[in-house]
Amino acid sequence: MTWIKQLNPTIPADAQVARHVPVLDGLRGIASFWVLLAHVQMLSGLRYTPVLSWGGLAVDLFMLISGFLMTHQYMLRRDREPWEARSSWSRFWLRRFFRIAPLYYVMLFVSLAAGAYLWNMREILGALYEPAVTLPERYLDMGFGNVFMHLSFLFGMVPHYAFRTPLPDWSIGLEMQFYFVFPFLILLCQRIGIVAAGLLSIGACLALRALIPGYFEGFAMPAFLPIKLYMFFIGMWAASARVTGSMRTPFVVAVLICFGTYLGTGLTEALARLLMVVGFFYLFDNGSLWRIPGVDKVRAAVVRVCSSRPAVFLGDTSYAVYLVHLLVLMPVAGNFALRAGYRNLAEWERFGLCFVIATPIIYALAWVLHLCIERPGISMGRSVVEGVSRAWLPRMRRAPTDGSV
Repeated sequence: MTWIKQLNPTIPADAQVARHVPVLDGLRGIASFWVLLAHVQMLSGLRYTPVLSWGGLAVDLFMLISGFLMTHQYMLRRDREPWEARSSWSRFWLRRFFRIAPLYYVMLFVSLAAGAYLWNMREILGALYEPAVTLPERYLDMGFGNVFMHLSFLFGMVPHYAFRTPLPDWSIGLEMQFYFVFPFLILLCQRIGIVAAGLLSIGACLALRALIPGYFEGFAMPAFLPIKLYMFFIGMWAASARVTGSMRTPFVVAVLICFGTYLGTGLTEALARLLMVVGFFYLFDNGSLWRIPGVDKVRAAVVRVCSSRPAVFLGDTSYAVYLVHLLVLMPVAGNFALRAGYRNLAEWERFGLCFVIATPIIYALAWVLHLCIERPGISMGRSVVEGVSRAWLPRMRRAPTDGSV
């Protein structure tokens, strides 16, 4: 089994790891835009359409990016912030908290305050389009338990609370679970190798699901980390392998895992996920993957587009777009649905009208939120991390910040 252990997130002495990976900006922007399109499709009553309807795969792309980025940043900071030291864990968790929490808390309270109105819009849409039907508790529960579980980011581990706000925040809880366990996963990777650690962790998740199937089935969305840990690990494998050696072993393992998802999601979605994972690996290929005619030209084009100025804008606003888009889209679609002329339009005409009206509002709001809340939150997190370093590590060489959180 030595082939499984051959990858380890230890950088060779002569390796150079770029501080920033520009193509990730575009990928984040594409993922958030994909989620937006999927919800426009649903709320405008457009029937199932391949790719457009696969908003879940867009969230899978977020997971790939997150696993890649966390591993990439770990490798950048490995010498300055060794994870054998528990203080490095605190700095990591603080960075991630201030990256996610400030904007999320604002949008959480806005969504809860507007819950009754949003539920009214959902009832209107639900009466017209069956896919738009949802439970009222998602919009109307302002109880202490629900608020506390979301403020503490524990909601993703409890089926009752995992899908209980107007926001699509089930994936935010999932992300925070990944951040919490990431230091433990890295230590396991250091001990047995990153591919072996991934397979062991995924196997443990499958065993847990077999032991308590009812608990897993209680989640309306895959908000519990063991359901989706494999996607984060695929991103981790790609980030580590592109620096430390051949990418073929993790590539093959990732492909086999994607084939295995057919058992839970169906063939079409499993094949789409497989194609996305293959494309992700080839996008970051270090020259060790098998040659496919034309793939280098396609990759160059994707890198050029995803690193462009529009892609940077989409990436910068991606988190805010993800959180705010339903709060705009539901009132737009709901008020349109009250008009007989709109209801009589063809499906694609309704889709186009909702998209054209809602999208500029969503991105304008997202840009303001990014500038006024998201960026200050990141800066606050950087200041807190520096303060913790000064207070806890007065005799140690302090790790310089690189501006990324």
